[in-house]
Amino acid sequence: MLPNLGDAKVDKLLTQFSQRYVNKDYIAEKILPPLKVKERTGKYAKYGTENLRVYTEQIYRAPGVRAATIDYSVSQGSYNCLERALEKIVPDEFVANTDDPYDPKRDAVATILDVISLNQENALSTYMSDVANLTNNTTLTGTDQWSDYTNSTPLEDIDVGISDLMAATGQRPTVAWLGFEVFRKLKSHPDVREQVKYTNGGQLSDSAFIQFLKEYFQLRDVWIGTSVFNSADEGQTAVLSQVWGDHFWLAVQSERPTLMGSTLGYTFLDTPSMVETYRDEPRVGDVARVRKSYDQNVMDANLVYFIKNAIA
Repeated sequence: MLPNLGDAKVDKLLTQFSQRYVNKDYIAEKILPPLKVKERTGKYAKYGTENLRVYTEQIYRAPGVRAATIDYSVSQGSYNCLERALEKIVPDEFVANTDDPYDPKRDAVATILDVISLNQENALSTYMSDVANLTNNTTLTGTDQWSDYTNSTPLEDIDVGISDLMAATGQRPTVAWLGFEVFRKLKSHPDVREQVKYTNGGQLSDSAFIQFLKEYFQLRDVWIGTSVFNSADEGQTAVLSQVWGDHFWLAVQSERPTLMGSTLGYTFLDTPSMVETYRDEPRVGDVARVRKSYDQNVMDANLVYFIKNAIA
């Protein structure tokens, strides 16, 4: 949809300012870090758990006898980068009839980048919010939800998640993320306040609370999902909803790609994001196009513990 031609003319006194809702902190590529690949499709090795087997008498070797033989399994995972692309026509008439702070080409590219990033964020949140995908999970209800400050025990619930994840995989979680409303409720929970009551008079800034979570649960990183999306039908009054919902996640994530290690997954990128323009003479304007090719690849969903509906 194009703005009215006259809408791009504004009072010169206001050219240093404009207003727009923008998501400023996407976390999808923190959860699944970018990993550059040479080809659009490919495979990666997945080793079995034979290295975790405990042997007893079988590993003793008598003099002159050959050592016992063991084996291990290797399978393959795959990735498939798919291009996402959007474009917008910028008519010559709008370029010629526009004053600051409007810049039709800049605004078109910025809008497309927002849409592609938000859809990437929402796609990962949708996957990560489905208990069919994440089998290590619990769903809180009623008085167990952390918004019940009298009966709920959030720190114990997170500890249980850490224990269950370690029991299922032998790995301790290294990162966590949560929706903004969960963050807000958890920050003021009496269980948390009890732990910090001798620090800063029991008051916590947002950054101090994130640091508390890191230290208390021995996590490397904690991320807050603050992104919102418009859930209303097109043409209706906007209804902004939280992308990451009312949930909490723990996960195992390596700091960098390694051989024979374990990590939740990566965002495979076969080509860098591209911003292109081309001339559309029949429509008398330039087209701004943004392309991004990637695969949000959850390599091992067992390396996540999901607390669904952490708050009411």
